[in-house]
Amino acid sequence: MRINAIILASGTGLRFQDNQPKQYMKLAGLPVLVHTLKIFQTSPVIDGIVVVSHNNFLEHVWDLVSQNSLTKVHKVVAGGASRQDSSRIGIESCGEEASYVLVHDSVRPFLSHKVIDDLVAAVKTHKAVDTVIASADTLVEVDEDGFINNIPDRSLFRRGQTPQAFSRDLILEAHQRALTDGITNATDDCQLVMRLGQKVFTVNGDEQNIKITYPIDLHIADKLFQLNSIKLPKPVLTSPDFSRLKDKVIVVVGGSSGIGAALVKLLKKQVSKKIYSLGRNSSPSLDILDPNTIAAALATILEKEARIDYVINCAGDLIRKPVANMSLEEWRYLYDVNVDGCFNLTKALIPIFKDQHGGNLLFIGSSSYTRGRAGYAAYSSSKAALVNLCQALAEELTDWNVRVNVASPGRVNTPLRQRNFGKEDPATLLDPDWVAGRIVQALAMDTTGSVIEIG
Repeated sequence: MRINAIILASGTGLRFQDNQPKQYMKLAGLPVLVHTLKIFQTSPVIDGIVVVSHNNFLEHVWDLVSQNSLTKVHKVVAGGASRQDSSRIGIESCGEEASYVLVHDSVRPFLSHKVIDDLVAAVKTHKAVDTVIASADTLVEVDEDGFINNIPDRSLFRRGQTPQAFSRDLILEAHQRALTDGITNATDDCQLVMRLGQKVFTVNGDEQNIKITYPIDLHIADKLFQLNSIKLPKPVLTSPDFSRLKDKVIVVVGGSSGIGAALVKLLKKQVSKKIYSLGRNSSPSLDILDPNTIAAALATILEKEARIDYVINCAGDLIRKPVANMSLEEWRYLYDVNVDGCFNLTKALIPIFKDQHGGNLLFIGSSSYTRGRAGYAAYSSSKAALVNLCQALAEELTDWNVRVNVASPGRVNTPLRQRNFGKEDPATLLDPDWVAGRIVQALAMDTTGSVIEIG
């Protein structure tokens, strides 16, 4: 029993008002289509993927497949003049070996594995399944003159999403019947199935499974990626997966205290001996404000290991003062450490990562980046600047297979916090060892240009 996903990517994006189709626009450093394909690539219940593309982009899609190791993509085919035509072509391209197919819009990059799992489980029983979400708004039916005819009970209505899942034989029959009956521009596969007298079951979708149709949608999507988060409740100490980090060369900048020290301890215990903690008192020594020491320290590691796979920058500082009480020297110092230091480190890493065509850079930010608060003007704004630096770098370096993200923990029980806040109830703070485990999870994520919230 083979289950294939059909990704409809043949649209030209007329409503998007851009020369480039929306499925190829960059989102968190990668084309929207790549994000969508990765969802199905990493789903254990999906056996193969067929991409239906505009004829002009067939080679481009194959390039994206190759660059991102999307091994489940086995066909990229040219679509038709309508969605109905493209869907039928994708279904036929799956071949008779496919028992079930999931039809999905290429511009819905926030689909969850849970929805896929629910669809696959349901389609084996019901043969036709749609993904839907409840309507939060009152529905109003109007006549041709703009007057209200009816206000129906919204509890009986749902908003349709994709994927839609079908028995391949059933959906193929529905398309063939539609063509026989002269229907050529249906916008929904479930409509065609219902014309056969077949009932369509529904599973719950997800509010975040948005479709990128208009330019504003891309801004919303970018924010959703920016807020890509690991939100495990504090008591849940699930073990992070270390398999991707085994025998990798990992550099932790600022690894002598707080989160950095907890991370170094965890990595040395679980991963390998190729863990390098760098700081002013390390050997080799590194001062985040001195580009020469950064270059020298990285060169020493390269000479020994021949490559650097992961770099986590935990170096940062906090001065808790109102603007009126803060000196210019204090303001500039915080920006030097929290922003310029990240720039210095990145400048030294870019040629290394480009030369080895790959690398992973993770900055440790703060949950305070989302808004400024009294007493945190310098700190919060510097962490917001770090997020924007990260997102720009992600786009600049994506062609070299470099991922750049920010992990933003909440309030953590570290010496840095103790110096600024004094004695606090430990129960109200995150444990550094727990945060270190979540950082390992962040390192394993495939996303780039994202803020991964921890806490």
